[in-house]
Amino acid sequence: MILEATSDNIDYCAGLLKQDEVVGIPTETVYGLAGNALRESSVRKIFQTKGRPLIDPLIVHCKDLQAAESIASLNDASRSLAKVFWPGPLTMVVPKSRQVPDLVTAGLDSVAIRVPRHSVFRNLLESVDFPLAAPSANPFGYVSPTSADHVERTLGSKVKAILDGGACKIGLESTIVDLRKPENPIILRYGPISSSQISDHLGFTIGTRLTQNSAANGPQSAPGQLSKHYSPECSVTLLEHGSVASKEFALSHLDDETALVCNKRPNWYAGQRTVYWLSAAGDPDEMARCLFDLLQRLDEKPFKKIYIEQAAEQGLGVAINDRLRRAAAE
Repeated sequence: MILEATSDNIDYCAGLLKQDEVVGIPTETVYGLAGNALRESSVRKIFQTKGRPLIDPLIVHCKDLQAAESIASLNDASRSLAKVFWPGPLTMVVPKSRQVPDLVTAGLDSVAIRVPRHSVFRNLLESVDFPLAAPSANPFGYVSPTSADHVERTLGSKVKAILDGGACKIGLESTIVDLRKPENPIILRYGPISSSQISDHLGFTIGTRLTQNSAANGPQSAPGQLSKHYSPECSVTLLEHGSVASKEFALSHLDDETALVCNKRPNWYAGQRTVYWLSAAGDPDEMARCLFDLLQRLDEKPFKKIYIEQAAEQGLGVAINDRLRRAAAE
């Protein structure tokens, strides 16, 4: 059931959360499936509703830095980043307190935390006295949702309420940085905040560890680490950036069961109904915001295969390409 994000409906969803139910909620990144992060029964419902493996930890969302400090051990580096990038799309992996159930963290002694920016989510956090675990509100491994309708289409029968906060403004999941060793921070997932932004603030270069396991047997250090993820039902084939500039390519590869997704509107486009683009002008922010929405819409059409042009490997394009490579993995 999709609910307008009125104060009464936010209070209603807060009541559900206090009863250990799970609800769909908007964030600035993607829509989340929220539950009480400190109650194992609630957390278990999240895993069951998504069909998510227990080796994949959840991100815990707090209303502010003080609330984050009550469930985790932040160091100088994480506090410094929090003051600059919170509220916002930065998740930090730090040592957890005993309050956080092991189920949330896949048994690890660390927890992934962030303070979200979306006003509806923030109002919801103010209406409860506990942090919220909230992975993306979709079946595990499927394309992330960026609207309430996406959540309704895939999980509507499994959740009692979905707060409608409009389309997500960013459209990609948060950047995740591992700060358990503050002298050696590591990017675990690319996102809207780039590694260079984090490096510039900390004053030194940070590393990257993007684990891509097709069938992991042990706990993952952060969400989004498996090689196949964010995947539509259609098969996905990636094309090099700039390789779809010719009409000849489109005509030789497309048919009624095959779609082509370009970064920007191709100059040869003449109404071909199987040709799509993420941004008319190729703007990276718009491409990121539209990516998951377009994949969800294409999955509702009779396509069996999608060709997708990769973004330029710079800025936000790095995060876009990370999602595309996982969507296309076998």
